[in-house]
Amino acid sequence: MWGLYILFFITVLILSIWIPELKADAYEDTTLKELLQSNPFKLFVLACIFAPIVEEMMFRTLIKPTHTDIILFISAWPVFIGLRFLPSGIHWGVILAFGAVLLFTIFYILKHLITESHTQRLRRFLHKYLTIILIIVSVIFGLVHINNYVDTFVIDLALLVLIVPRIISGFLMGWIKIKNQGLIWSMGLHFMNNAFVVGLGILAS
Repeated sequence: MWGLYILFFITVLILSIWIPELKADAYEDTTLKELLQSNPFKLFVLACIFAPIVEEMMFRTLIKPTHTDIILFISAWPVFIGLRFLPSGIHWGVILAFGAVLLFTIFYILKHLITESHTQRLRRFLHKYLTIILIIVSVIFGLVHINNYVDTFVIDLALLVLIVPRIISGFLMGWIKIKNQGLIWSMGLHFMNNAFVVGLGILAS
């Protein structure tokens, strides 16, 4: 993964000499920067624990899914969206705890309501078009991270450059899930990737 990152950034550096629009200096991850300075512990929890668990449930569960993967996918999206509507004054730890309880509750209920026969046709479809699903999910995973740099969803050449590493990581997280036949593996890779970035940021701050 990091080899691909390095290759990508070298390519961008070379191309930016001829294409000024490739330079993404106008954009920065302000949330990451602010948390590095004000609350590194919160950043670690959000980026290295919350994100690897929830984002893998939201995205990688559709890649060669099991029945449980489908239930996790259906459970994770409402929780992720719903937490965004909670009042901003609530402590972030309380929000995460509430999200965890809500996620477990939804998953538990759906696990008993939706049988394997209900998801069989969907799973067959997703297995059949495995490569296409992997690519689509990886691109969407990258596009979602545009919100790290801007408040409203916009796309320009500089932002596309910034999200390419996310698309690369999304693809590799999906690939490792396929090869090892388990979501825990993509969560582990997601954790290591984010922990490395957060660790460098903490050391540099």
